Amino acid sequence: MKIAYDGTVFHGQARQPGLRTVEGEVIHALVRAPAIRDVRTARFESASRTDRGVSALGNVVAFDTGLPPRAAVRAFNAKSRGVWAWAAAAVPEDFRARRARERWYRYLLPGEHELRVLNRAVGVFQGEHDFRNFTRDRERTVARIDTARASIDGNFVAIDLKAPSFRWNLVRRLVSAALRVEAGDATVGDLTIALDGPGRIDMGLAPAEPLILMDVRYNLEFSPVSDPTTASRLREIVQNMTRRTRLLEEISERFSARSP
Repeated sequence: MKIAYDGTVFHGQARQPGLRTVEGEVIHALVRAPAIRDVRTARFESASRTDRGVSALGNVVAFDTGLPPRAAVRAFNAKSRGVWAWAAAAVPEDFRARRARERWYRYLLPGEHELRVLNRAVGVFQGEHDFRNFTRDRERTVARIDTARASIDGNFVAIDLKAPSFRWNLVRRLVSAALRVEAGDATVGDLTIALDGPGRIDMGLAPAEPLILMDVRYNLEFSPVSDPTTASRLREIVQNMTRRTRLLEEISERFSARSP
């Protein structure tokens, strides 16, 4: 089942005792649906454990259920709050959500940026490297990045990274390094040294909130599920957020207005 969520309202994706997390909300809604009885018997598994503040448009959860895929999505959406399922697929018995073909992350940067410089910087990270200076993981540091590029996305500059898997904090540290090159605080050569040279080099950690897990892909097709009730609820949320944004804009204008 493909799920989307605003990560800023959760304490991360993975379950944590006493805290509201994405995984905790998903399991709670599935049990209430009822699509599953419990995590163990349903063999519940999440594809990607996003950090606190990181959002998703296409994370994936897998579980055993007696409901057909479309019915499971609608039953889940009726009980879930803050997590929305929008596609589903029946999978083989040996399917593992963690074993994805590709994960796609997008980091959105507001304002104007030097695309040429950013692309030179992130291009260094393509291919297989030892990312020990760009991850908190101390054991699994080697990874392969298939796509790394910056492009215009509406009013933002998007940095897209695609790989079969990512190490802990890797995307945010790569973005931070690219921004340091753009700002003139580091060079592309410094990034090469951080990848291939000895010693410890810290290029910083970009904020979590602009990061989105766009999709997790497998060698199978997910079918979108029509759910008019959930779509209506989401439109209402968007309208409320639009009104709130307009209010904040009006307040901001009061501060920028010149005194007579």
